[in-house]
Amino acid sequence: MTEVVTLLSKTRQLGMFSSLLEYDDLPANVAHYARRALVDWTAATIGAVDEPSAKKMRQVVSDVGGGGAANVIGSNVTSNAVFAALANAYASHLLDFDDCFNPLETTIHLSSCLWGAILAVGQQRKLSGKDVLTAYVAGFETGARVARAAGPSHYQSAWHVTGVCGHVAAAAAVANALKLSPDAATHALGVAATQGAGIREVYGSDTKAIHPGKAAMDGVLSALLAEKGFTSIDTAIEGQRGLLAAVSKDPNNSLLTEGLSSDWQILENGNKLYPTASLTHPPIEAATHAAASGKLTPPEIEGIVVRVHPFTAAVTALVHPADGQAARFSTPHGIAVPLVRGALTLADFDQASIDDPQIKRLRGLVTLVADEGMDRRGCELTIQTRQGLTMRFDVARNRGTPAVPLTDDELSKKFSDAATRKLDNAVVAPTLDAMWALDKAADVNAFVQRLTVSQRD
Repeated sequence: MTEVVTLLSKTRQLGMFSSLLEYDDLPANVAHYARRALVDWTAATIGAVDEPSAKKMRQVVSDVGGGGAANVIGSNVTSNAVFAALANAYASHLLDFDDCFNPLETTIHLSSCLWGAILAVGQQRKLSGKDVLTAYVAGFETGARVARAAGPSHYQSAWHVTGVCGHVAAAAAVANALKLSPDAATHALGVAATQGAGIREVYGSDTKAIHPGKAAMDGVLSALLAEKGFTSIDTAIEGQRGLLAAVSKDPNNSLLTEGLSSDWQILENGNKLYPTASLTHPPIEAATHAAASGKLTPPEIEGIVVRVHPFTAAVTALVHPADGQAARFSTPHGIAVPLVRGALTLADFDQASIDDPQIKRLRGLVTLVADEGMDRRGCELTIQTRQGLTMRFDVARNRGTPAVPLTDDELSKKFSDAATRKLDNAVVAPTLDAMWALDKAADVNAFVQRLTVSQRD
Protein backbone atom coordinates (compact mmCIF):
# COMPACT_ATOMS: atom_id res chain seq x y z
CA MET A 1 0.00 0.00 0.00
CA THR A 2 1.44 3.38 -1.02
CA GLU A 3 1.38 6.12 1.61
CA VAL A 4 0.15 9.44 0.26
CA VAL A 5 1.96 12.49 1.67
CA THR A 6 0.19 15.81 1.31
CA LEU A 7 2.49 18.80 1.48
CA LEU A 8 1.17 21.85 3.22
CA SER A 9 0.93 24.94 1.07
CA LYS A 10 3.02 28.02 1.95
CA THR A 11 -0.13 29.96 2.79
CA ARG A 12 -1.27 27.23 5.18
CA GLN A 13 2.14 27.06 6.84
CA LEU A 14 1.93 30.80 7.48
CA GLY A 15 -1.61 30.37 8.73
CA MET A 16 -0.52 27.66 11.15
CA PHE A 17 2.35 29.82 12.38
CA SER A 18 0.04 32.78 12.88
CA SER A 19 -2.51 30.71 14.71
CA LEU A 20 -0.24 28.76 17.02
CA LEU A 21 2.39 31.29 18.05
CA GLU A 22 2.31 32.00 21.81
CA TYR A 23 4.11 34.53 23.97
CA ASP A 24 6.23 31.82 25.60
CA ASP A 25 7.54 30.91 22.12
CA LEU A 26 9.16 34.32 21.74
CA PRO A 27 12.85 34.71 22.59
CA ALA A 28 13.43 37.57 25.02
CA ASN A 29 15.00 39.80 22.36
CA VAL A 30 12.07 39.23 20.00
CA ALA A 31 9.55 40.24 22.68
CA HIS A 32 11.68 43.29 23.44
CA TYR A 33 11.74 44.32 19.78
CA ALA A 34 7.95 44.10 19.76
CA ARG A 35 7.85 46.59 22.65
CA ARG A 36 10.36 48.81 20.82
CA ALA A 37 8.07 48.73 17.80
CA LEU A 38 5.11 49.85 19.91
CA VAL A 39 7.01 52.82 21.36
CA ASP A 40 8.11 53.82 17.86
CA TRP A 41 4.66 53.38 16.29
CA THR A 42 2.95 55.34 19.02
CA ALA A 43 5.39 58.21 18.51
CA ALA A 44 4.62 58.30 14.79
CA THR A 45 0.88 58.11 15.44
CA ILE A 46 0.51 60.72 18.17
CA GLY A 47 2.80 63.06 16.26
CA ALA A 48 0.40 63.05 13.30
CA VAL A 49 -3.00 63.39 14.91
CA ASP A 50 -3.24 67.15 14.31
CA GLU A 51 -2.43 66.86 10.61
CA PRO A 52 -5.38 68.09 8.49
CA SER A 53 -5.88 64.78 6.72
CA ALA A 54 -5.81 62.86 10.01
CA LYS A 55 -8.61 65.09 11.28
CA LYS A 56 -10.59 64.45 8.09
CA MET A 57 -10.12 60.71 8.51
CA ARG A 58 -11.31 60.87 12.12
CA GLN A 59 -14.37 62.85 11.06
CA VAL A 60 -15.33 60.26 8.47
CA VAL A 61 -14.77 57.42 10.94
CA SER A 62 -16.90 59.24 13.48
CA ASP A 63 -19.63 59.81 10.89
CA VAL A 64 -19.83 56.26 9.56
CA GLY A 65 -18.59 54.15 12.47
CA GLY A 66 -18.67 56.27 15.59
CA GLY A 67 -19.26 54.60 18.93
CA GLY A 68 -17.61 51.36 19.95
CA ALA A 69 -15.01 49.81 22.21
CA ALA A 70 -11.93 51.06 20.38
CA ASN A 71 -10.34 54.49 20.72
CA VAL A 72 -9.01 56.64 17.91
CA ILE A 73 -5.68 57.87 19.26
CA GLY A 74 -5.29 61.57 19.97
CA SER A 75 -9.02 62.22 20.03
CA ASN A 76 -12.22 61.47 21.89
CA VAL A 77 -13.60 59.46 18.98
CA THR A 78 -14.46 55.83 19.60
CA SER A 79 -15.41 53.28 16.97
CA ASN A 80 -15.63 49.61 16.20
CA ALA A 81 -12.39 47.71 15.67
CA VAL A 82 -12.54 47.91 11.86
CA PHE A 83 -12.77 51.70 11.62
CA ALA A 84 -10.52 52.41 14.62
CA ALA A 85 -7.85 50.30 12.92
CA LEU A 86 -8.23 52.39 9.77
CA ALA A 87 -7.93 55.74 11.56
CA ASN A 88 -4.99 54.82 13.78
CA ALA A 89 -3.05 53.03 11.05
CA TYR A 90 -3.61 55.97 8.72
CA ALA A 91 -2.23 58.48 11.22
CA SER A 92 0.76 56.27 12.00
CA HIS A 93 2.08 56.46 8.42
CA LEU A 94 1.11 60.03 7.65
CA LEU A 95 4.44 61.62 8.65
CA ASP A 96 6.55 58.79 7.21
CA PHE A 97 7.97 58.51 10.74
CA ASP A 98 7.05 54.85 11.28
CA ASP A 99 9.42 51.89 11.27
CA CYS A 100 11.07 50.45 8.18
CA PHE A 101 11.94 46.82 7.46
CA ASN A 102 14.55 47.26 4.74
CA PRO A 103 16.33 44.04 3.68
CA LEU A 104 17.98 43.71 0.29
CA GLU A 105 14.81 42.45 -1.39
CA THR A 106 12.32 45.09 -0.36
CA THR A 107 11.13 47.84 1.99
CA ILE A 108 7.94 47.66 4.03
CA HIS A 109 6.46 49.59 6.97
CA LEU A 110 4.89 46.83 9.03
CA SER A 111 4.04 48.52 12.32
CA SER A 112 1.75 50.97 10.55
CA CYS A 113 -0.27 48.01 9.26
CA LEU A 114 -0.18 46.03 12.49
CA TRP A 115 -0.57 48.05 15.68
CA GLY A 116 -3.73 49.88 14.66
CA ALA A 117 -5.41 46.54 13.93
CA ILE A 118 -4.05 44.75 16.99
CA LEU A 119 -4.89 47.44 19.54
CA ALA A 120 -8.40 47.94 18.16
CA VAL A 121 -9.14 44.24 18.45
CA GLY A 122 -7.30 44.16 21.77
CA GLN A 123 -9.64 46.77 23.20
CA GLN A 124 -12.72 45.09 21.78
CA ARG A 125 -11.76 41.65 23.12
CA LYS A 126 -9.99 42.87 26.30
CA LEU A 127 -6.69 41.24 25.41
CA SER A 128 -3.60 41.25 27.61
CA GLY A 129 -0.28 42.87 26.84
CA LYS A 130 1.25 39.48 26.11
CA ASP A 131 -1.60 38.73 23.71
CA VAL A 132 -1.03 41.85 21.62
CA LEU A 133 2.76 41.55 21.64
CA THR A 134 2.46 37.98 20.35
CA ALA A 135 0.00 39.08 17.69
CA TYR A 136 2.44 41.75 16.56
CA VAL A 137 5.25 39.23 16.11
CA ALA A 138 2.95 36.86 14.22
CA GLY A 139 1.98 39.66 11.87
CA PHE A 140 5.50 41.01 11.46
CA GLU A 141 7.06 37.64 10.67
CA THR A 142 4.33 36.85 8.15
CA GLY A 143 4.36 40.24 6.46
CA ALA A 144 8.15 40.41 6.29
CA ARG A 145 8.29 37.06 4.52
CA VAL A 146 5.57 37.94 2.02
CA ALA A 147 7.33 41.22 1.19
CA ARG A 148 10.71 39.54 0.80
CA ALA A 149 9.21 36.82 -1.37
CA ALA A 150 7.66 39.45 -3.65
CA GLY A 151 11.20 40.72 -4.14
CA PRO A 152 12.85 43.64 -5.94
CA SER A 153 10.60 43.53 -8.99
CA HIS A 154 7.60 44.23 -6.75
CA TYR A 155 9.43 46.86 -4.71
CA GLN A 156 10.49 48.73 -7.85
CA SER A 157 7.11 48.45 -9.58
CA ALA A 158 4.11 50.76 -9.36
CA TRP A 159 2.84 48.82 -6.34
CA HIS A 160 3.42 50.04 -2.77
CA VAL A 161 4.76 47.07 -0.81
CA THR A 162 3.27 48.26 2.48
CA GLY A 163 -0.23 48.40 1.08
CA VAL A 164 -0.03 45.09 -0.75
CA CYS A 165 1.82 42.85 1.70
CA GLY A 166 0.64 44.70 4.79
CA HIS A 167 -2.85 43.27 4.29
CA VAL A 168 -1.58 39.75 4.87
CA ALA A 169 0.52 40.88 7.82
CA ALA A 170 -2.46 42.49 9.54
CA ALA A 171 -4.66 39.46 8.97
CA ALA A 172 -2.01 37.20 10.47
CA ALA A 173 -1.72 39.43 13.54
CA VAL A 174 -5.46 39.60 14.15
CA ALA A 175 -5.83 35.86 13.53
CA ASN A 176 -3.35 35.32 16.34
CA ALA A 177 -5.05 37.88 18.57
CA LEU A 178 -8.43 36.19 18.07
CA LYS A 179 -6.85 32.78 18.63
CA LEU A 180 -8.23 31.43 15.38
CA SER A 181 -7.65 27.80 14.48
CA PRO A 182 -4.92 27.07 11.91
CA ASP A 183 -7.64 26.45 9.33
CA ALA A 184 -9.43 29.73 10.04
CA ALA A 185 -6.15 31.67 10.14
CA THR A 186 -5.23 30.30 6.71
CA HIS A 187 -8.55 31.49 5.35
CA ALA A 188 -7.98 34.91 6.94
CA LEU A 189 -4.69 35.23 5.06
CA GLY A 190 -6.43 34.38 1.81
CA VAL A 191 -9.22 36.88 2.41
CA ALA A 192 -6.60 39.55 3.08
CA ALA A 193 -4.37 38.59 0.15
CA THR A 194 -7.10 39.27 -2.41
CA GLN A 195 -7.56 42.78 -0.98
CA GLY A 196 -3.89 43.80 -1.15
CA ALA A 197 -3.50 47.17 -2.87
CA GLY A 198 -1.62 50.47 -3.01
CA ILE A 199 0.06 52.39 -5.83
CA ARG A 200 3.19 54.52 -5.67
CA GLU A 201 1.77 57.22 -7.92
CA VAL A 202 0.06 58.74 -4.88
CA TYR A 203 3.29 59.26 -2.90
CA GLY A 204 3.59 62.75 -1.50
CA SER A 205 -0.16 63.14 -0.96
CA ASP A 206 -2.71 62.45 1.78
CA THR A 207 -3.54 59.19 0.01
CA LYS A 208 -0.33 57.26 0.65
CA ALA A 209 -1.15 56.63 4.31
CA ILE A 210 -4.44 55.02 3.30
CA HIS A 211 -2.38 51.99 2.24
CA PRO A 212 -1.48 50.82 5.77
CA GLY A 213 -4.83 52.19 6.96
CA LYS A 214 -6.67 49.83 4.65
CA ALA A 215 -4.24 47.02 5.40
CA ALA A 216 -5.09 47.29 9.10
CA MET A 217 -8.80 47.70 8.44
CA ASP A 218 -8.98 44.79 6.00
CA GLY A 219 -6.81 42.64 8.24
CA VAL A 220 -9.34 43.01 11.03
CA LEU A 221 -12.22 42.36 8.63
CA SER A 222 -10.50 39.28 7.16
CA ALA A 223 -9.87 37.68 10.54
CA LEU A 224 -13.38 38.46 11.80
CA LEU A 225 -14.86 36.89 8.66
CA ALA A 226 -12.67 33.82 9.06
CA GLU A 227 -13.76 33.56 12.69
CA LYS A 228 -17.33 33.21 11.40
CA GLY A 229 -16.34 30.46 8.97
CA PHE A 230 -15.62 32.55 5.84
CA THR A 231 -13.35 30.61 3.47
CA SER A 232 -10.60 31.32 0.97
CA ILE A 233 -7.95 29.24 -0.81
CA ASP A 234 -4.88 27.49 0.64
CA THR A 235 -2.61 28.92 -2.06
CA ALA A 236 -3.86 32.50 -2.06
CA ILE A 237 -0.37 33.89 -1.51
CA GLU A 238 1.90 31.65 -3.60
CA GLY A 239 -0.48 30.09 -6.11
CA GLN A 240 -0.27 30.36 -9.89
CA ARG A 241 -2.79 33.19 -9.80
CA GLY A 242 -2.12 34.22 -6.22
CA LEU A 243 -0.95 37.47 -4.66
CA LEU A 244 2.75 37.09 -5.43
CA ALA A 245 2.14 36.07 -9.04
CA ALA A 246 -0.04 39.15 -9.47
CA VAL A 247 2.41 41.72 -8.10
CA SER A 248 5.87 40.28 -8.80
CA LYS A 249 7.70 39.24 -11.95
CA ASP A 250 9.91 36.77 -10.11
CA PRO A 251 8.55 35.84 -6.66
CA ASN A 252 10.74 33.65 -4.46
CA ASN A 253 8.16 31.49 -2.72
CA SER A 254 10.78 29.68 -0.64
CA LEU A 255 11.26 32.85 1.41
CA LEU A 256 7.68 32.61 2.67
CA THR A 257 8.51 29.87 5.13
CA GLU A 258 12.30 29.69 5.24
CA GLY A 259 13.41 29.93 8.88
CA LEU A 260 9.87 30.35 10.16
CA SER A 261 9.84 30.17 13.99
CA SER A 262 13.64 30.30 14.18
CA ASP A 263 14.95 33.14 11.99
CA TRP A 264 13.17 36.16 13.46
CA GLN A 265 12.80 38.93 10.88
CA ILE A 266 11.77 41.44 13.52
CA LEU A 267 15.36 41.63 14.76
CA GLU A 268 16.23 43.30 11.43
CA ASN A 269 13.58 45.98 11.77
CA GLY A 270 14.60 49.62 11.55
CA ASN A 271 13.39 52.87 13.09
CA LYS A 272 13.41 56.40 11.73
CA LEU A 273 15.21 59.44 13.07
CA TYR A 274 13.55 61.66 10.48
CA PRO A 275 9.87 61.98 9.43
CA THR A 276 10.58 61.33 5.76
CA ALA A 277 10.77 58.51 3.25
CA SER A 278 13.51 56.08 4.27
CA LEU A 279 15.38 56.58 1.00
CA THR A 280 16.11 60.18 1.98
CA HIS A 281 17.68 59.33 5.33
CA PRO A 282 21.29 58.71 4.23
CA PRO A 283 21.51 62.12 2.46
CA ILE A 284 19.85 63.82 5.46
CA GLU A 285 22.39 62.24 7.79
CA ALA A 286 25.28 63.22 5.52
CA ALA A 287 24.02 66.82 5.36
CA THR A 288 23.68 66.88 9.14
CA HIS A 289 27.31 65.78 9.45
CA ALA A 290 28.28 68.51 6.99
CA ALA A 291 26.48 71.14 9.05
CA ALA A 292 28.09 69.87 12.26
CA SER A 293 31.57 70.13 10.72
CA GLY A 294 31.48 73.90 11.23
CA LYS A 295 33.23 74.39 7.91
CA LEU A 296 30.21 75.50 5.89
CA THR A 297 27.71 78.31 5.91
CA PRO A 298 24.71 78.22 3.54
CA PRO A 299 25.68 81.35 1.54
CA GLU A 300 29.11 79.83 0.75
CA ILE A 301 27.65 76.68 -0.86
CA GLU A 302 27.46 76.71 -4.65
CA GLY A 303 27.20 73.03 -5.56
CA ILE A 304 25.78 69.85 -3.97
CA VAL A 305 26.15 66.41 -5.54
CA VAL A 306 24.80 63.27 -3.87
CA ARG A 307 25.48 59.77 -5.18
CA VAL A 308 22.64 57.41 -4.29
CA HIS A 309 21.06 54.14 -5.28
CA PRO A 310 19.20 54.47 -8.64
CA PHE A 311 15.85 53.86 -6.97
CA THR A 312 16.49 56.73 -4.57
CA ALA A 313 17.39 58.99 -7.47
CA ALA A 314 14.20 58.04 -9.30
CA VAL A 315 11.77 58.34 -6.38
CA THR A 316 13.08 61.30 -4.34
CA ALA A 317 14.40 63.76 -6.94
CA LEU A 318 11.67 66.39 -6.47
CA VAL A 319 13.47 69.72 -6.07
CA HIS A 320 10.73 72.12 -5.00
CA PRO A 321 7.88 70.38 -3.19
CA ALA A 322 4.58 72.23 -2.92
CA ASP A 323 3.87 71.20 0.66
CA GLY A 324 5.08 69.13 3.59
CA GLN A 325 3.69 65.84 2.31
CA ALA A 326 5.59 66.17 -0.96
CA ALA A 327 8.71 67.34 0.89
CA ARG A 328 8.92 64.00 2.68
CA PHE A 329 9.85 62.53 -0.71
CA SER A 330 12.36 65.22 -1.64
CA THR A 331 16.03 64.43 -1.11
CA PRO A 332 16.91 68.05 -2.03
CA HIS A 333 14.69 69.30 0.81
CA GLY A 334 16.13 66.71 3.18
CA ILE A 335 19.65 67.94 2.39
CA ALA A 336 18.89 71.65 2.38
CA VAL A 337 17.16 71.84 5.76
CA PRO A 338 20.01 70.53 7.93
CA LEU A 339 22.54 72.59 5.97
CA VAL A 340 20.55 75.68 6.92
CA ARG A 341 19.23 74.69 10.36
CA GLY A 342 21.69 72.06 11.58
CA ALA A 343 19.09 69.30 11.85
CA LEU A 344 15.79 68.11 10.38
CA THR A 345 12.76 67.70 12.66
CA LEU A 346 8.99 67.35 12.56
CA ALA A 347 8.71 71.13 12.41
CA ASP A 348 10.64 71.41 9.14
CA PHE A 349 7.73 70.38 6.92
CA ASP A 350 5.49 73.37 7.49
CA GLN A 351 4.85 75.83 4.67
CA ALA A 352 7.31 78.36 6.10
CA SER A 353 10.10 75.79 5.75
CA ILE A 354 9.03 74.84 2.23
CA ASP A 355 9.12 78.51 1.21
CA ASP A 356 12.25 79.54 3.15
CA PRO A 357 14.52 81.37 0.62
CA GLN A 358 17.76 79.82 1.92
CA ILE A 359 16.29 76.31 1.83
CA LYS A 360 14.86 76.88 -1.65
CA ARG A 361 18.23 78.08 -2.95
CA LEU A 362 20.07 75.04 -1.60
CA ARG A 363 17.43 72.65 -2.89
CA GLY A 364 18.06 74.07 -6.36
CA LEU A 365 21.78 73.28 -6.09
CA VAL A 366 21.29 69.55 -5.41
CA THR A 367 22.17 67.07 -8.15
CA LEU A 368 21.26 63.44 -7.58
CA VAL A 369 23.54 60.93 -9.32
CA ALA A 370 22.24 57.39 -9.73
CA ASP A 371 24.97 54.90 -8.87
CA GLU A 372 24.39 51.13 -9.14
CA GLY A 373 27.22 50.60 -6.69
CA MET A 374 25.45 52.47 -3.88
CA ASP A 375 23.37 50.71 -1.26
CA ARG A 376 19.99 52.40 -0.79
CA ARG A 377 20.85 52.70 2.91
CA GLY A 378 23.93 54.81 2.16
CA CYS A 379 25.12 57.77 0.09
CA GLU A 380 28.07 59.98 -0.86
CA LEU A 381 27.52 63.73 -0.47
CA THR A 382 29.91 66.25 -2.03
CA ILE A 383 29.63 69.98 -1.36
CA GLN A 384 31.46 72.71 -3.22
CA THR A 385 31.91 76.25 -1.91
CA ARG A 386 32.40 79.58 -3.66
CA GLN A 387 35.96 79.61 -2.33
CA GLY A 388 36.78 76.41 -4.25
CA LEU A 389 36.63 74.08 -1.24
CA THR A 390 35.26 70.57 -1.89
CA MET A 391 34.13 68.39 1.02
CA ARG A 392 32.74 64.87 0.97
CA PHE A 393 30.56 63.19 3.58
CA ASP A 394 29.84 59.46 3.30
CA VAL A 395 27.16 57.41 5.03
CA ALA A 396 27.55 53.65 4.67
CA ARG A 397 24.39 52.80 6.66
CA ASN A 398 22.17 55.49 8.08
CA ARG A 399 21.26 55.47 11.75
CA GLY A 400 18.10 53.54 12.53
CA THR A 401 18.96 50.69 10.17
CA PRO A 402 19.85 47.30 11.71
CA ALA A 403 23.57 48.00 11.26
CA VAL A 404 23.27 51.19 13.35
CA PRO A 405 20.11 50.73 15.46
CA LEU A 406 18.50 53.39 17.60
CA THR A 407 18.78 52.76 21.32
CA ASP A 408 15.79 52.25 23.60
CA ASP A 409 16.47 55.70 25.06
CA GLU A 410 16.39 57.26 21.60
CA LEU A 411 13.04 55.62 20.89
CA SER A 412 11.73 56.85 24.23
CA LYS A 413 12.83 60.38 23.36
CA LYS A 414 11.19 60.08 19.95
CA PHE A 415 7.91 59.26 21.68
CA SER A 416 8.27 61.96 24.30
CA ASP A 417 9.08 64.63 21.72
CA ALA A 418 6.06 63.68 19.61
CA ALA A 419 3.65 63.13 22.51
CA THR A 420 4.26 66.50 24.13
CA ARG A 421 2.88 68.11 20.96
CA LYS A 422 -0.55 66.66 21.84
CA LEU A 423 -0.74 65.22 25.37
CA ASP A 424 -0.36 66.86 28.74
CA ASN A 425 3.15 66.42 30.10
CA ALA A 426 1.83 64.46 33.08
CA VAL A 427 0.52 61.76 30.74
CA VAL A 428 3.68 61.24 28.69
CA ALA A 429 6.02 59.47 31.15
CA PRO A 430 3.41 57.01 32.52
CA THR A 431 2.36 56.13 28.97
CA LEU A 432 5.96 55.46 28.02
CA ASP A 433 6.44 53.28 31.10
CA ALA A 434 3.28 51.35 30.23
CA MET A 435 4.62 50.52 26.77
CA TRP A 436 7.96 49.25 27.98
CA ALA A 437 6.12 47.06 30.52
CA LEU A 438 3.22 46.03 28.30
CA ASP A 439 3.87 42.35 28.89
CA LYS A 440 2.70 42.92 32.48
CA ALA A 441 -0.65 44.43 31.46
CA ALA A 442 -3.76 42.32 32.03
CA ASP A 443 -5.81 44.47 29.62
CA VAL A 444 -4.50 46.85 26.94
CA ASN A 445 -7.43 49.24 27.38
CA ALA A 446 -5.68 51.24 30.08
CA PHE A 447 -2.65 51.83 27.86
CA VAL A 448 -4.63 52.91 24.78
CA GLN A 449 -6.88 55.19 26.80
CA ARG A 450 -3.83 57.05 28.11
CA LEU A 451 -3.45 58.31 24.54
CA THR A 452 -6.97 59.73 24.43
CA VAL A 453 -7.31 61.59 27.75
CA SER A 454 -5.98 64.87 29.18
CA GLN A 455 -5.60 66.29 25.67
CA ARG A 456 -4.82 69.83 24.75
CA ASP A 457 -7.12 71.28 22.08
